[in-house]
Amino acid sequence: MEMVHFIPPSQRRMALLAAQTDSAPAVIHGAEGTGKGALARWIHLNGPRVGKPFVTAKRKVSLSSQFASAQGGTMEIPAIGEWPLAEQMVLLNYLKTKSIVDADGLRALANVRIIATTDQALEGRALGGLFNIELLEKLNVFRIEMPSLLERKEEFEDIVLAIVGEVTRELHKEHLRTLSNEAWESLKSYEWPGNIRELRNVLRVGVVAALGDQIELSDLPKFGPDKIDFRATREQFEKIYLVELLRSFDWEIDKTCELSKMDKPTLLNKIKQYGISRETSV
Repeated sequence: MEMVHFIPPSQRRMALLAAQTDSAPAVIHGAEGTGKGALARWIHLNGPRVGKPFVTAKRKVSLSSQFASAQGGTMEIPAIGEWPLAEQMVLLNYLKTKSIVDADGLRALANVRIIATTDQALEGRALGGLFNIELLEKLNVFRIEMPSLLERKEEFEDIVLAIVGEVTRELHKEHLRTLSNEAWESLKSYEWPGNIRELRNVLRVGVVAALGDQIELSDLPKFGPDKIDFRATREQFEKIYLVELLRSFDWEIDKTCELSKMDKPTLLNKIKQYGISRETSV
């Protein structure tokens, strides 16, 4: 059971215990981008419910109607502190009775593991009457805290190399193993308010843009105060990725679609959107 980079060392024992347990609920707390959703999925994939559904609940849909799709598996409930009190009561009743009342008012048994995530202090919201205190007690069987990237300075290099390894395997660029000194200095000088999510976005662009055996400073997108733009970073990555694919297949659209798992109309629209041509430089 590999303990991946988004799980901080201080929380690995708790994450491991949560994964080994079949049905006890868990709550994962941390700022945006710290890897809460990834940890919820890791717990599911490394537990006895692996092979069963993993469902992320949608707040705009009644919670009771979403249990059927997660039957036998795990339901992640993101931003649990923002769910209405009525929906919190639905969840509390499920945790008490292992059953759900359907739209017709009929009660049916359910078998779903609950993992809630939040970036809010649920204890404070409970004191203010905004969160059901009994539900908080039920969820807190396993409480996992995800610190910000700024709090994980001692692990920073290991986290960067783990992400680079993950992305290079995905993009078949395993020869790319490290970063130049200038790139390292630039990454370490930034506080990463977007946490691991922001770091991964930046490194993905760096991996795609790198032409040698290491990521150079010039391969990284601009980041820092008033410079990082998540949408622009994703778009930059997508443009570079598509150009590299098209070049690999000598601009044969059908082969590019097959490898990228993108339908032809979408690819053609992306080419038009980004102004991609044979002369495009990245």
